[in-house]
Amino acid sequence: MDKQDRLNFKLGAKQQVTTNFKFYLLLSILWLALQWIGGSMYARDMNWVARINEGNGMGLNGFFSFAGLFFFVAAMLRMGARLTMIDLDRGKATLDNPIQRSFALFDKGQYFLGWIFISILVGIFTFLWALLLVFPGIIKAYAYSQAFYIYRDAYDRGEQMSALQAITASRRLMDGNKSFLFIMDLSYILWFLLVSITFNIAGLFVYPYYDMARAKFYNQLVVRQQDQPGATQFTDDSQSED
Repeated sequence: MDKQDRLNFKLGAKQQVTTNFKFYLLLSILWLALQWIGGSMYARDMNWVARINEGNGMGLNGFFSFAGLFFFVAAMLRMGARLTMIDLDRGKATLDNPIQRSFALFDKGQYFLGWIFISILVGIFTFLWALLLVFPGIIKAYAYSQAFYIYRDAYDRGEQMSALQAITASRRLMDGNKSFLFIMDLSYILWFLLVSITFNIAGLFVYPYYDMARAKFYNQLVVRQQDQPGATQFTDDSQSED
């Protein structure tokens, strides 16, 4: 993939989100709201440090917070939105029932379980690599970034794939493409700055735009690798994570 591909992904994503903004807004609104609530709760609870420094002490609420729960549920709903975007880009979904489609991660129990196990393993592997230096952790995070999508495609085809196999498959699929995705992410810096200075209001457009571009990246990555939409034949048991 090259610079023109990156521009095409972003232009196509922007056009789709702009043309059907109401749908994409409703598709993403739940996870955006939960993330905002979680962030607000986290910022509030971090004030316990100031309370201690002021000698006022702190209650149990200073130790325990529901912020993490809000972030976790937001992550699940965002994944549901991303799965819907992948299907929309493939022509396998229609622009209807956006709120319902944001729960796509729960369409099948195996989706949810796979996402949980893959997220845990990716978190552990990335953390261990990051112990060496920050950059190896970042590189591996990009290498593993497509693992759940590969797992979901394999499951939909009726193939058996473990979380570890999906991570290995992602590493192989992203070989030679990590820098492409990293640069595409960097190109959104000004957009994310706009989100920050508008107190997340701009995020109502920016995040769906960003997620749609990433959906297009994954679909095109698979198409070019296997020469057919959605075909990811990465179930070789001889391969392992490294």
